[in-house]
Amino acid sequence: MKSRLIEEDKIFVIDPIEVTVNKNLPRQRKDIGDITEMLNSIKTKGQIQPIVINRDNELIAGGRRLAACMLGGLKVRACYKDTVDPLLMRELELEENIQRKAFTPAEEALAVDELVKLKQKIYGVKVQNQEGGVSQSDIAKLLGMSRTNVVENIKVAEILKEFPQLGDMKSKNDIKKAAKSFERARDQMEALASYEEVIKKTDEFILVNRDAESYMKGLGDNSIDLFFSDPPYAINIHENAISVGGETGGDITATGTSYDDSPEYALPLLEKIALESFRLTKDTGHAYLFCGRDRFVFSFLYDAMVKAGWLVLKWPIIWVKRETGQNNNPDYWPSSSYEAILFARKPNSRIVIQGRPDWIQVDPVLPSERVHQAEKPIMLCKELISRVCMPGQYMLDCCMGSGALIEAAAEMKVLALGCEKDATSYASAVARMVKWKEKNK
Repeated sequence: MKSRLIEEDKIFVIDPIEVTVNKNLPRQRKDIGDITEMLNSIKTKGQIQPIVINRDNELIAGGRRLAACMLGGLKVRACYKDTVDPLLMRELELEENIQRKAFTPAEEALAVDELVKLKQKIYGVKVQNQEGGVSQSDIAKLLGMSRTNVVENIKVAEILKEFPQLGDMKSKNDIKKAAKSFERARDQMEALASYEEVIKKTDEFILVNRDAESYMKGLGDNSIDLFFSDPPYAINIHENAISVGGETGGDITATGTSYDDSPEYALPLLEKIALESFRLTKDTGHAYLFCGRDRFVFSFLYDAMVKAGWLVLKWPIIWVKRETGQNNNPDYWPSSSYEAILFARKPNSRIVIQGRPDWIQVDPVLPSERVHQAEKPIMLCKELISRVCMPGQYMLDCCMGSGALIEAAAEMKVLALGCEKDATSYASAVARMVKWKEKNK
């Protein structure tokens, strides 16, 4: 790499032992092999770039060069900080900081990216078979890392410029993983207008971006055959679930979506759902409501549904997710591998497929495929719909999230109405149903 020289009359030679290393800015590297390599380079090519010190001989930048000269018993070329132009000083500071500082993944990525761009601005971009310029491989050698690592840092830096809220992630892999969900949500929002034109032309389902309470109030009495929804569980899921990076209660989910799951919001909503679902459903209708594993939530919802007039099964239908499940405290408790579903019916209702058990085993949606944190598998939803609905009947989902229940209903030729107040989740549901229509032309 061709270095940018400081004017020779501003450079002097000093014994390394005369340079003081500030104890608050440790610059000694554990990678002795790398320093040995630098020493060999200095011996054969000379010390092209001087170290930078202040007027009290305290080291500002160039710790590896100082260590190499000290190791080889060489005098070190130095200059004072106040003789270095700002652009070159920034270059030296970036080099030194990357080599000595315990960066967070985000800080390292942004620093490496800035250093690459700065050096290529000063020295030019290396072109094959031509002299001069700086390549990513040159930066890798300078920093003692692989070219692959430099490339990854540049990619992560670009992500962070677009999504700065990911800067607190604990690893670069977590940053990239979270960015995918953010990008997907952004793309769906950008394409929403054209998507909506497609779904407006269908008579198989209706999707609206509205809150559950106002949407239900606008629907007529006795108009629905099945009320089927996955409302908030009132368990503060974002404080208890494992987020990107394996952290319990992290702010960033793998899907990039979040919703209000606080008891203060969810419990009043569940009471309204109980009342409105009874009004909206025909005298031959049924209701399913996911309610997690919390006994209080099931009891609360059970009492609200009974009070509204529903005939409610006294125990939940159990969705068995898998043999092993999520566990934030494996030293003390068994793992969570099931969820509860409240089942209710109107007085004149009849089950379509009789004899089904009160448990269903279906694998959950893989985290890599999930577009909503609470997304339910299509196979589970279809099984539940098939038990109580015939083709051509009507189903309402007032908290549709990314639209899994709507897709399941469409597969069963049940006419579905879905509403979702969160714009990002609504966009996901619209995108899902556009794909479904394309597949089923």
